[in-house]
Amino acid sequence: MKAATVVIGGGPSGLAAAHALVRAGKRVVVLEASEKVGGLSGSFDFAGFKVDYGPHRLHQAAGPEVLALYQEALGGALRVRARSGMVHVGGRKLPYPLSLLGIARGLGLAEVARHGLSAVVAQLRPPQGSHFGAEAARRLGRHAARVLYEPAARKVWGLPPEELDASLGRARVQKGGPLAVVRAALGRGGSSAGRRYFYPEGGFGALADGLAEGLRRAGAEVRCGAAAEGLVVERERVRAVVVQGREVPAEAVVATVPLTLLCGWTGRPEAAEGLGYRALTLLYLELARDRGTTQDVHYFADERLVANRLFEAKNFSGGEGPAGRTVVGFDIPCTVGDALWRASPEELTERVRPALERTGLGRAEVLGARVRRMGTAYPLYRKGFAALRERALNELSRVESLYPVGRSALFVHDNVHHACAAGLAVGRMVAEGASSRVWRERQGPFLETQIED
Repeated sequence: MKAATVVIGGGPSGLAAAHALVRAGKRVVVLEASEKVGGLSGSFDFAGFKVDYGPHRLHQAAGPEVLALYQEALGGALRVRARSGMVHVGGRKLPYPLSLLGIARGLGLAEVARHGLSAVVAQLRPPQGSHFGAEAARRLGRHAARVLYEPAARKVWGLPPEELDASLGRARVQKGGPLAVVRAALGRGGSSAGRRYFYPEGGFGALADGLAEGLRRAGAEVRCGAAAEGLVVERERVRAVVVQGREVPAEAVVATVPLTLLCGWTGRPEAAEGLGYRALTLLYLELARDRGTTQDVHYFADERLVANRLFEAKNFSGGEGPAGRTVVGFDIPCTVGDALWRASPEELTERVRPALERTGLGRAEVLGARVRRMGTAYPLYRKGFAALRERALNELSRVESLYPVGRSALFVHDNVHHACAAGLAVGRMVAEGASSRVWRERQGPFLETQIED
């Protein structure tokens, strides 16, 4: 079998890399472990609905090259949607995106005053410490950190805020002070258009489907149900990828699998010591309602609620799906092997009942349930993770013709447009014959935590 450039992973970064490679005339084989492309950005059918692996959006902050890739994959099947979320903080509700009236109504004037005073004090006497909790308090005040960000951090990451890196606070607490909150509430803040986003017809996974179909038309091979099991490394160079016990010859490998796994595959497991991932259990409920709520996403800061978010397919797709029924999904942070990871659909349905009640769906009849699990959903940003990541990536760069890219392989929190930009960049570099060490030198911009929300 003639050697090709092998891309491990059919998510956004892998598919984008493959597009750059085929444009340069390279022979490409994409290996995707699942039966469908998309990874965490995929979709599947449930109860007559197309549902996503979480509440995903294509942000308008994407650069021209990435937007062109979207258009290539989706053509005219890309719609602009207005955001309509709700943040639940204890018994209070805040419409999201923020507005001054929504903040006042949701919190009440007394609570607004407490937050405002706390935020001003934080600007005058910044809280000390280099961790998530301190960073959140410096940005929006100790009160906001205590009632909103710290409970959410304990639930989502499974760690005390003091054990999480400050960079996660900078990424997740995007407003840098009370004036930034006011600007956002007036529609002038944020790092992107914020209030509107792109969403593909046919579910979020339509992007990956379109990218894969474009690759096939261009002559690339996209194999689903082909889980990579390891690499063949000879004299510090990747020669093949092992799939179902057979070797797929490779002149280069673009890999989107977890960084920890790559280090193990190359005989360097110790290089990834100290790095880990947070898992996600996704529960989908079919309800006997034509529409659950008017919001696309509900965010639950209360750590007593196991779900992080509730999202509704119809509110992303513009009402597509069977009449008289709707599907809501919950993302439930967990650890592989724990009680939430092992729970049955029936057990999880009972666990999310308090969240259903918060959104007014407590009495809705549940017609069916489906569960999906993701073992390495989020890189876990423990304090000092950046130095550990540098060590692991430096070690991998010693293996020629191996190019890690994407959220899991670069151990970075990002959105789809960041992942696509990284994929396009590495694809061009591989096509030009750049070495693994050159790619390592140019990874910097793609290692910065970038979250549009």
